[in-house]
Amino acid sequence: MAHAILAVVHMDNTAQQLKQIVIAGLRIKDRTAAEMPDDQPLLDGDIEIDSIDVLQLILEIERRFGIKLVEGEFDRGAWRTIATLAAVVDEKLAAKG
Repeated sequence: MAHAILAVVHMDNTAQQLKQIVIAGLRIKDRTAAEMPDDQPLLDGDIEIDSIDVLQLILEIERRFGIKLVEGEFDRGAWRTIATLAAVVDEKLAAKG
């Protein structure tokens, strides 16, 4: 049980960091990371992320977390929402050790 709680707390922290990366990377001025929901759509949502934005965000996420986010083919499903992206980042962090 404690491990499950720790995983949820870690994912919340990851999601918060990802929100900050998205806000800064896309220069979003009309909302803060705290105002962005975990189910915020990324690729097909109102924040309009294009392919260049995705590349920049990937580089920043990899730098911040010290992981390789994309290996091989790009997984659109991982970029559905902040929460799905946080889950992938947490998986990569867990695999890294």
